[in-house]
Amino acid sequence: MKDDHKGFSTTSSWEEFSKRTGIPLPSTPKIDRSLFSDSEIKCFESYFVSLCTDLTIYNQLFGTDESISVLNEFNGFVFKRIQRSFLEKICLKISCLMDPAKAGSNDNLSLLRFVEKAGSPELSAVYDKLYKDYESTGIKIWRNKVLAHTDLKTVMGKFEFKLKLDADNINRMVRDMQDLIDLIKDPRVYTDTEVTLPFGSDGNSFVSRLRKINSENNA
Repeated sequence: MKDDHKGFSTTSSWEEFSKRTGIPLPSTPKIDRSLFSDSEIKCFESYFVSLCTDLTIYNQLFGTDESISVLNEFNGFVFKRIQRSFLEKICLKISCLMDPAKAGSNDNLSLLRFVEKAGSPELSAVYDKLYKDYESTGIKIWRNKVLAHTDLKTVMGKFEFKLKLDADNINRMVRDMQDLIDLIKDPRVYTDTEVTLPFGSDGNSFVSRLRKINSENNA
C-alpha cells in the first residue's frame, strides 16, 4: 500500500520552512553567539527580569486612574512616595543597563557590552536608536545629576532639563530593550516584559484588597 503521507515532515528549521513556503525569513543580525559567556548572559537576564518585575508591579499599582484613586483614598501621602521610589528604582536600573561597556578598567554588565562583543553593524544600529530614545527621556541626566549624585546647580534649580517619565515611555523603552536582548540571544523568540506574579501577591490583588477596605471604612 502506498503511503500518501510519506515524506511529510512535522518539524523543520526556519530555513527549511522558508524554502518550502516561499515566505522570506525575517532580517536578523548575524551574530556569533559563542562570543558570549553563558554566565554573563544569565546574570544580565536576572537583572533585567528584576527590572521587569518592578515595572510590572508599578503598572499594576499606578497604571490606571482607578487604581491610583484607590491608593490615594487609602493613604495618598504614602503611596505617592512609594510611586516615586518605584520610578527612581526603575530608572536607575534602566540607566545601569544603558551604561558604557566599561567604566575605566572595569567591565559593566550593560547592553553595550554585548553589542560591542557581537560586532554586528545591524545590532549596533538597533542599539543606537534605543540609546537616542533613552537620552530623549532625560533619564540619563536625572540619574547622573540627581539620583546617583547630588549636583548642586540641579538641586538648586539652576540647571534645568526635561524629564519624560510617563509610563508609556518607560514601558516602550523596556520593550525595546527586551527586543534587543532577544536579537542577541535568539531572534526567533519573543519575550514578554510583563512578569506573571503569584496570584494573590500581585499588584492587582493588593489594590483589590485596599478597595475592599476603603468600602468597609466608608460603610
